Amino acid sequence: MNGSILESIGLEIFGVMAPVSICMLLVVLLVYSLSSSSSSIAAAPIRTATNLVYLETPSDSATQKLKGALLNALVFVIIIFIVTFLLVLLYYYNFTNFLKNYTRFSAFFVLAAIGCSIFLSIIQHFLIPIDSITCFVLLLNFTVVGVLFVFSRAIPIFLKQGFMVTLGIIVAAWFINLAKWTTWVLLTALAWYDLVAVLAPGGLLKILVKLASSRDKELSALVYEARPTMVGGFFYFRSVELQVVPRNNESDLENSDYTAVAIRNQSEVGIGG
Repeated sequence: MNGSILESIGLEIFGVMAPVSICMLLVVLLVYSLSSSSSSIAAAPIRTATNLVYLETPSDSATQKLKGALLNALVFVIIIFIVTFLLVLLYYYNFTNFLKNYTRFSAFFVLAAIGCSIFLSIIQHFLIPIDSITCFVLLLNFTVVGVLFVFSRAIPIFLKQGFMVTLGIIVAAWFINLAKWTTWVLLTALAWYDLVAVLAPGGLLKILVKLASSRDKELSALVYEARPTMVGGFFYFRSVELQVVPRNNESDLENSDYTAVAIRNQSEVGIGG
């Protein structure tokens, strides 16, 4: 029994650490491969929501950079707080359709806008011969298919996981546009904000999860889902459905004793391990 519990915990840890490690490795390779190019992702700093107050320049002193980075992080966390508060408010008043469309639009924007800039940087750096029409068609298909894969329930889970990792890579690569001091201070501030929002008694994300639990509804969010089961050297990602099954093989629904058991696999995909 203890062995099965430890094996289950190990698979859960692997299911979380594997995509994180893959995402980090691919981001490092992407940044390293484009760092020597003039069309690199790490281009001249631009004004975004993460540096509304202070735009770092190489000539600034360390004190100026630290103060400016702290101000940028403070403003960005306040923006995140306001947006999260609005989302909780909308969910509280059952604007679920709006939230679903907003989440889909967010995924579409990340794949289309930020993903497009990274894709064009790769084309320019490696001198890939491709015309503008083909490039546009590829990007459009990548964006639309990505949104469908992330939010459709009929898609195998490993495809959803692949596009969720892709979203993580795109967002992480976008942070390379930020100045060094702003990046590190901002990431630290966001980490602390997430801890407070999830663990604090009045945390917005904790309130959102409680609301979803009380209504027994799924949250419309970009959440990576890992459900691995290893059998014979293969990882099987499966979802099961609870069915009511008669104990005595009786067909009369009113007079039979029933037991709820998870017996029917809705989908199953194997990946070699």
